[in-house]
Amino acid sequence: MIPSTQILGVRVDIVDWGKIRKICRQFLVQDQPRQIVTVNGEFILAAQKNLTFRDIINSADLVIADSTNVVWASRIFGQSGLKITPGSELVEHLAKLAISQGHGLFLLGGQEGIAKRAAIKLVEKHPGLRIDGTSAANPDDQTTVRIIKRSGAKIVLVAYGQPHQESWIAQHKNGTGARILVGVGGTFDMLAGRFPRAPQPLRLLHLEWLWRLLLQPSRWRRVCRAVIVFPWRIFCGRVTSSV
Repeated sequence: MIPSTQILGVRVDIVDWGKIRKICRQFLVQDQPRQIVTVNGEFILAAQKNLTFRDIINSADLVIADSTNVVWASRIFGQSGLKITPGSELVEHLAKLAISQGHGLFLLGGQEGIAKRAAIKLVEKHPGLRIDGTSAANPDDQTTVRIIKRSGAKIVLVAYGQPHQESWIAQHKNGTGARILVGVGGTFDMLAGRFPRAPQPLRLLHLEWLWRLLLQPSRWRRVCRAVIVFPWRIFCGRVTSSV
């Protein structure tokens, strides 16, 4: 059993990169598909209204903290063991694991051509990595599952954005033949260079949200939810639980 905590009713597992790598190695040798979810404050807020989404997260095989605000929230509720494990870095770890275990990746989602460009960049960063396929198919395309299964990929990265990518994985994972499926949000855009990740100094200062806002001003509502609404909900939840 993986130790976990609850943040506003959403499960987050208490793991670090060492544990994540060990768990993923175990997933790859087991004969069933496993869903990994990376959660941030926006996910947790969405799960307050979308109970189906919350159930998908809480039923996943591994739920990791994708943002600083989730780690901060866990500390507010008295859990000090949670570590930030960004989804973009999870992709890098999975690429290394795929090489070491002789498996390939399938990249699904994103705008047309982005998954292919992201795959090229991943191979450049990780020589020896095998890409079993890429697709920008619509989530409703019924042929996608068959294409993934024929590819033989054991690790599938899905970039449809939340909650669509998590719902797609939960619905279709059993037909893909994959062993690990994870929603990766905008990671393909970062890898492809469309919206590069924040420079290291901003990451160290936990200001990646500011970088995203500078690159994509249209995201201001989402940023406000992450840096204003989510902390407020955590504060209110803490006060309520203390009464």
